Amino acid sequence: MRIIAIFMFFFFWQINLVHAIEQIDLAVKKNFNSLEVNAKILPSKEFIDDFTSGMSKDIKILIELYRKWSVIPDEFIIGKRIQRILISDPIKEEFIIKSFEGNILKEKRFKKPMDALLWGLTIESVIFDDIKNYNPGKYYFKLTVESNIKKLPFILEHFLFFIPKYEIKIEKESEKFYLP
Repeated sequence: MRIIAIFMFFFFWQINLVHAIEQIDLAVKKNFNSLEVNAKILPSKEFIDDFTSGMSKDIKILIELYRKWSVIPDEFIIGKRIQRILISDPIKEEFIIKSFEGNILKEKRFKKPMDALLWGLTIESVIFDDIKNYNPGKYYFKLTVESNIKKLPFILEHFLFFIPKYEIKIEKESEKFYLP
């Protein structure tokens, strides 16, 4: 019986190590007629090592506002999508971050990989306006982060449907808050 208990302890301990790849810090500010979302993605050591060694990353971030219901499923209200492409060029010793927010493209170049990761994995001041028009109730934000792997050709995606399309997908919900 002790052997089974020890085995189970190490088994669950290993599962926690595998799933603790990245974390998200999420903060929501309520202003007069808007909501402001700030987030910071904390990368794992493997993610940092891959990026500094020359592997590019494609990160998709989805910020969604939901209305909380007690009996029926939660109601989606509005969402915003951000895509960050982290390009590492070890030959030039340059790190490029491209950010797509709606129709706006921002590109920054860095000499140090940690500066690039800090800017690329920080989401600042995503604003949701006109909160006075929402119905009274309990709301929350849900942040979804996907770190995508290389895209397969369209034909191969159908044949190799069992291969995951992303390295990691993490979701985090903010604390519940009341509107009007």
